[in-house]
Amino acid sequence: MSDEAAVHELYHASELRPGDCIEPMPTDFMITVVPCTVPHAAEFATTYVVPDGPWPGAVALIQLGQEGCEPRMRYVPSRREEVDVVALPPAEEDWPRYRTAYCLAIALDGQKLVGRVIL
Repeated sequence: MSDEAAVHELYHASELRPGDCIEPMPTDFMITVVPCTVPHAAEFATTYVVPDGPWPGAVALIQLGQEGCEPRMRYVPSRREEVDVVALPPAEEDWPRYRTAYCLAIALDGQKLVGRVIL
C-alpha cells in the first residue's frame, strides 16, 4: 500500500503486505495501517503457519510464532540491529482451522519505528 493509500486505514491481518506499517500495536486481527514515514508500533513482514496439533496454549503459541517468524524476516540491512520480531498468533477460538501467525518487526528499544525496516 502506498503512503497515500494507507493513511490510517483498517485492514484484516490477512490483507497485509510486507512493509505495511502498523499503529497502534494490534490486539486482534483488525490492523490500522499508517504511512511508514510517521512513528509506528510495528511493520508487517510475513506469515508463519504454526504446525497442526492440539491447542498449545497462548504462551507457547506466542513462542512458537516468534520462533517460526524469526528466520523468515527480511530486514533492511542498515536497520537490522534496531528491531526485534513479535508474532500476532492465531486465536484459540479459531484453532486448528486457522493457524497463521503474522510476523511483525518492532523497535528493539520499545520506541516507535520511523521509516521502513522490512525489505
